[in-house]
Amino acid sequence: MNVYILAPANRTSGGPELAHQMCHRINELSPGTAFMIYVDLNRPVGEDLGADAPAPEAYAIYDTEHITDYAAADTPDNVFVFPEGLTLSLPFIKNARKVLWWMSVDNYIISTKETNLESIRKDVSLHLYQSYYSKDYVENKIPNANGMYLSDYINDAHGQFLFPAHLRQDIALYNPAKGYNELKPLIDRASWLKWIALTGLDVEHMVFMMQNSKIYVDFGEHPGKDRIPREAAANGCCVITNKKGAAAFSKDVPIPDNYKFEVPADSLDELDSLLHDICDNFKEHQDKFADYRKMIASEKSSFEKDCDKFLEWCKKN
Repeated sequence: MNVYILAPANRTSGGPELAHQMCHRINELSPGTAFMIYVDLNRPVGEDLGADAPAPEAYAIYDTEHITDYAAADTPDNVFVFPEGLTLSLPFIKNARKVLWWMSVDNYIISTKETNLESIRKDVSLHLYQSYYSKDYVENKIPNANGMYLSDYINDAHGQFLFPAHLRQDIALYNPAKGYNELKPLIDRASWLKWIALTGLDVEHMVFMMQNSKIYVDFGEHPGKDRIPREAAANGCCVITNKKGAAAFSKDVPIPDNYKFEVPADSLDELDSLLHDICDNFKEHQDKFADYRKMIASEKSSFEKDCDKFLEWCKKN
């Protein structure tokens, strides 16, 4: 029995990294069992599987191998793990057991308009949930689905220390690729605050920026349990979100409710007041995120245990 984990070729983002993390963990448990299969997104569906591409340099630490002849691996004793963004490729695997890993609910909805839910219900042997948001979605759309929680963890470089509160600057960080239109009114309103976009930074510089700042704001879609809010919290920032997607689920984003806003544009006065109070009384606010930091610190251990359970399922089913 082998496990083949699909991921887009030459992509570095949360989903592909999670796929490589799984491959690495399974091979720790059972050497030579797991392999990557890369998908060339520039080719038509059906011709895109088995791209001969190296693992992205950032993922070399996971020491994975990939195969190109996916058809030879398509046998009943093997398992293929698909991310939710590649469900249109499910029909091209005829014999192996198919597992669908819901890393981003929204990406699935956007890419398919939910047109293949019925075939997913019939073809997928097991659903893996990266977030409680995805678990809720699948259980509502595919009643009685066979599922298992298997989330992820952030890079070990985050949260190794906390820069002293009194030395941090009045800086609010944000990801310009997610929810910028929703955030812009607050940036304009709180122009007294220094706003810095997190873009083009490697891990080392991301840690440095977060350790020197007080606040991270994310008004994006939260299609899964996003990494950057966790990275910011692990590095000591106070996190402010909306209530979209996974941010609406306390098990995915377990921060006090007064740091979550249903419609941020309708709460600019309250948000501006909160930003002022965080900057003026930072340590008091930072302490309210202690439980969130503990959860984040435990995620790698939880991921490893969840991978253990998944591998046992692969062997028994």
